[in-house]
Amino acid sequence: MSESTADIDQAPLFSAPFIWKLTAGIATLCALTIAISAAGRMFGQSMILAGHTEDTTPHQIVIGTDVLELPANVIRFEAARRDGVQEAIDTYFAWPGMGGYSEANRQVFNQTNSADGLIFAQLTQATMSRDMSGRYEPIYKRIVEGSPVPGPGGLVSYRIRSDAGYSSELLYVDQAGGLKPYVVRCLIENGQTGAISTQTGCQRDIFIGQDLSLTYRFSIDLLPQWREIEADVRARFENALGKTDSTARNG
Repeated sequence: MSESTADIDQAPLFSAPFIWKLTAGIATLCALTIAISAAGRMFGQSMILAGHTEDTTPHQIVIGTDVLELPANVIRFEAARRDGVQEAIDTYFAWPGMGGYSEANRQVFNQTNSADGLIFAQLTQATMSRDMSGRYEPIYKRIVEGSPVPGPGGLVSYRIRSDAGYSSELLYVDQAGGLKPYVVRCLIENGQTGAISTQTGCQRDIFIGQDLSLTYRFSIDLLPQWREIEADVRARFENALGKTDSTARNG
């Protein structure tokens, strides 16, 4: 055997630089695998939550002259889950209970074909001098047609004139409410057939706080419980304002 051949036979199978590069490559691959796995778990959790959060950290939100304290899990949009001044805030609650999103009630929040058990509420500065109850006598009463039809929970419903811009809605009124009765507008899917929409089909706005307009929406399936819903919505936001007694304006 020649000297050159012996040197080749005794040389290591892999050179030190090659082993270093191989080790570095394996380490990089492992790190990438871990990162992909972690990202997958985070993305998967994000998909499961679908924008919701179980975080109950309170946020102080300033709208006009009013300051509210709301937990993160009742604020609908992630960008709004922060302290400070905002023009409006969108919230949602499981009803009954007016609770925010949690693992226990996630099925209520993740519905796709209905909004049963959910109440959506938006707060903005008031831009009108009257809320929905206050608009009944001067406005709504003048744009309904036909005789009232008995509805759920002691309410009566009216058809709104097609030329009034609300042809796809019914007006439900508590006739025992005096000059400023409970009033809510509810969607109908088809103005001809009168088929009722059950997905956040009813909408009402009220005044609350110093200068806030609160518009809340719920499924028409919950309309028989309108008294309880009204009381719960008012109480929930009065609590957020740090008030124990109602300060809502009845414009």
